[in-house]
Amino acid sequence: DEYQRTIGALFALFWLMRAHGDGKESFCFGLDEQWQLRRPSDFLVGDAASAEKKEEWKKRQKFYDSTDWHGLSKLLVDAGLLKAPEGPHDVDRTMAMLVLLAIHDIMKLAALQPTVDRGGFAGFKSGEAITDHDIALSFVLTRAPDLLPSFFGLSTAQRETIKFTHCKLEYNMGWL
Repeated sequence: DEYQRTIGALFALFWLMRAHGDGKESFCFGLDEQWQLRRPSDFLVGDAASAEKKEEWKKRQKFYDSTDWHGLSKLLVDAGLLKAPEGPHDVDRTMAMLVLLAIHDIMKLAALQPTVDRGGFAGFKSGEAITDHDIALSFVLTRAPDLLPSFFGLSTAQRETIKFTHCKLEYNMGWL
C-alpha cells in the first residue's frame, strides 16, 4: 500500500536522523501501540513468544548489530540533511527531503494526473493525459509547481534539487 510505504519512509528518515539517540533502536525494532520502543519482551515473552516472533526478533537484532550506523550517519551528513552525525539538522534540506518523500507517488492517483497543456512533454502530446506517475510528477514540478504548495514553498535551491533528483535522475524511491 502506497500510504503505508510513504509513512514508513518518513519514519525511517526521522529515526535515521536520530541514530545518535534512540533512532537506531526505533528503526530496527519499531514502536508498540503506545508509541514506545518495542523491547525484547514484546517478541520473546508471553503470547508474543511464538516461533515466528522469536525469528523476527533474531532478524531485527542481527540487522541492528550488523548495520554500519556510522556510514548511515555519514550519508545523512554528506547529503546535507545533518550538519554533524549527532545533529543539528539542516532545516531547508530536511524539509526538501520530507516534501520529496510526501509527493513522490501522488500522481498514482488518476484524478491528479495532468494533461499536457502545450507542446509535448516526455513523449506525451498536447491534450494528452500523462498516465505515467513519475512523468506526471515531473510535469507538475516543471510546468505548474504552484499546484503543490509544499514543493512551491521550498527555497529555489531546494526546488531545483528535487527537480534534478526526480526529473533528471528519474530517481525511484523503490530503489531503496
